[in-house]
Amino acid sequence: MRKYTPFLLLLTVAVACGLNLKRDAGNEQTLARSSTLKRVVRKLSVDPDSLRPLRRTKRRWVLTTIEVEEGDPGPFPKFAANLFNDREINLTIKYLISGPGVDENPRGYFSVDDKTGEVYMLKTINREATPTFVIKFDVADRRTGKIVDQSLVFNIDVKDKNDNAPKFKNSVVDVLLKENSPAGSDVFLLQAEDIDQRGTPNSEFSYSVVSQEPPSTKSKFSINPNNGIVSFEGCLDYQSTKSYKILVEAKDHGEPQLSSTATMNIKIEDANNNPPVFVKKEFTGNVKEQQVGVSVLRVSVEDKDTPNTPAWRAKYTVTKGNEDGNYKIETDPQTNDGILTVIKPLDYEKGSRNDLEISVENEEPLYICPGAGGSAPTAGGSVPTAGGYRVPVVVNVEDVNDPPSFERSKITVYQTEGTKVPIQLCKVHAVDPEAAHSTLRYEIPAGGDPAKWLTVDKNTGEVTVIAEMDRESPYVNNSIYSVIVLAVDDGKPPQTGTATVLIHLTDVNDNNPFLDSKYVHMCDDPKNTSIVVKATDKDIEPYSGPFIFQLLDKGNDVTNTWKLEQLQGESIKLLRLRELPTGNYTVPLKIIDQQGLATEEDLMLRICECSQEGVCRPLEAQSTSFGGAAIGALIGALLLMLLLLLCCVRCECSGKKISEFPPDTVDEGNQTLIKYNDEGGGCRSQASPPVIMPLPTADHGTTKNSMQNVSELDRTIQTLPRRSSWGLREDRMYGMHMEPAMYSRIMSLKEQNLESERMNLQEKIAMRLFVLNGLDANFNNYEPHIYAEEGELHKVHSLDDISIADNSQGLDFLQDLGPKFRTLGEVCQEGLAQKGFTLKSATKGY
Repeated sequence: MRKYTPFLLLLTVAVACGLNLKRDAGNEQTLARSSTLKRVVRKLSVDPDSLRPLRRTKRRWVLTTIEVEEGDPGPFPKFAANLFNDREINLTIKYLISGPGVDENPRGYFSVDDKTGEVYMLKTINREATPTFVIKFDVADRRTGKIVDQSLVFNIDVKDKNDNAPKFKNSVVDVLLKENSPAGSDVFLLQAEDIDQRGTPNSEFSYSVVSQEPPSTKSKFSINPNNGIVSFEGCLDYQSTKSYKILVEAKDHGEPQLSSTATMNIKIEDANNNPPVFVKKEFTGNVKEQQVGVSVLRVSVEDKDTPNTPAWRAKYTVTKGNEDGNYKIETDPQTNDGILTVIKPLDYEKGSRNDLEISVENEEPLYICPGAGGSAPTAGGSVPTAGGYRVPVVVNVEDVNDPPSFERSKITVYQTEGTKVPIQLCKVHAVDPEAAHSTLRYEIPAGGDPAKWLTVDKNTGEVTVIAEMDRESPYVNNSIYSVIVLAVDDGKPPQTGTATVLIHLTDVNDNNPFLDSKYVHMCDDPKNTSIVVKATDKDIEPYSGPFIFQLLDKGNDVTNTWKLEQLQGESIKLLRLRELPTGNYTVPLKIIDQQGLATEEDLMLRICECSQEGVCRPLEAQSTSFGGAAIGALIGALLLMLLLLLCCVRCECSGKKISEFPPDTVDEGNQTLIKYNDEGGGCRSQASPPVIMPLPTADHGTTKNSMQNVSELDRTIQTLPRRSSWGLREDRMYGMHMEPAMYSRIMSLKEQNLESERMNLQEKIAMRLFVLNGLDANFNNYEPHIYAEEGELHKVHSLDDISIADNSQGLDFLQDLGPKFRTLGEVCQEGLAQKGFTLKSATKGY
């Protein structure tokens, strides 16, 4: 017995450790077990007498099972579990809990008695909202509030209760189902869901059909209990039932069983399960021969399918009797009838009756449900039955006057252009299929012979050329001239046959080659000294190109200025051998075709300044400068007019020394610019009585008649205003009559001095008229000079040829005009001397 004592002690310790380990919590169980075993081994190795039951001083939790059921109605608070910690042996402790369900969302589901450790449930729990609570348990010293042991974390699972029925995702479903859907086809997939705990009977459910409206023996709907696929058995008939209402249920397997329903509204869509049927067993129509594009008849069908759908719309086909393609049949979209039309003329002589067969089918293939007792569809989607899908059609052809027909609709002949006329070209012949004795006449319609070269004998059909034919005519296309000839019978109404005569014209060398463009330009650029010149011949091979080009020497130094390169071909290159000024040039050329027919043409070449694009710039207006003689003439005329004004002033002041200006003319001594006329503008003038001055004699006297004219001048001057304008009217280069208008001068005179000076003014004017009469004689002898021809681009010649006759008569009075005018004369003389000419006699003595 003593021998087995150590083994018994070891067994006792093992049992005690096992009980303690059962009460330990979480991760401390392994550590406690290891510590206990180490102590046992240590004791056994020291002294067997010292082996006795040990009191475990390691902390530990004791927690009974916590069971919580979903939907527990109470009363609350309701005891759930008892909590114990061995620290309460030595300390005064209090129990604490925390986490979801206590002080975290969802709050308020659990509480603990801090003295006894009893756990209570405070309200009903919904497992679908919170299936598990993770709660932390703690113990604290009641006096200090300090946590005295490690926390214990415990998961509380809520026991499921079957409190949720399966629910469909859609309680009402609308489904469109084709009528020709075969039996067993899947109609729709219904889906439901149960939110109770998965893997339990509470969340497992099955589908079933509760009801079908309207009930039918031909078609029955069902649903797969496991996956919710709805299908049907039997045949659908749109004409009898257009829609169904199916009530489907989903029921779970829990206790108690819960269920929900969904409604399926199935709408049947019409399909082609009814073939089109002809309304007659035979159709008949009439048509006149030779008619095209006319409707012969209509064939009608009946179809029970929905109108204006592919199952109703009919397609017709001529299956027999249309081997020559004389007919076509189309469907009227409004009535669904077949319209039979003639598209190729019918011939009464070949047959007065045409037997056809027309078949019909729908656009959508015909479907016959196998369970409905019908026949299976054949090829093409139609089922042949008596009068149902094919129908015979009779077309009666009516005789009419047939047009004549030519033996050959196209007649080809060959002829050389330019042949002398008349020429018998060919003969056309037509026959009338109606009767051999009918009379035909031949004619060329308006526009059938556009060049009017031919005529046709109305009785024999002989075609004759009456005008010389030209292959290069615009009416000839590719050397072929087409003429239309008609044959007209004497029937009622008359009918016409048509033939075409194709005349192939052989070319002759009757056209000279010519330049494509006679007017070309060359840019005035040292780098661009050549242009390409192209020639054309209306004739064809071998009477056209390649051409031979030659440069003709017609003077003007052509061969030293121009040169040709590549003398043969359709075009040549014209080279400029030396620099030429801008302008127009003529280059004579000779062009020879292959047969030696030549022509001479002048190439009009313009040398110009070009833009960047190689286009000639527009010509600028050429300026013309006056010569020295012209400028002198203009200045001389101006000086003459100034002299007249100065004479008036001198005459007014002679014999009287004016120490000061009258009060009325003080301001007139200021320098003032007076506008006499605008450049380029016309002279405004008024007609005045002519002033007739007496011609002075040798001693400057006047005759009696002259004195009479002076008296008339005196009366004229008396009519002048104080401020007036005097000038010359320029009818020619220089005017010969005195009229008021051109150059102005302000004259302010006292009325008391005007009378005394009038006679002096008359004498001076008479002297000037005498001088001007002499100038007029010289100008009348002046002949016009040609400076440039219109259109020429050469610079104009100098105007130095203009000459003014020297006239020194009657200018002696200029020597005594006073110091002021002498100073003016010196200034003018200096300016004239710089320009190379002087005024004779007028400047003498300065």
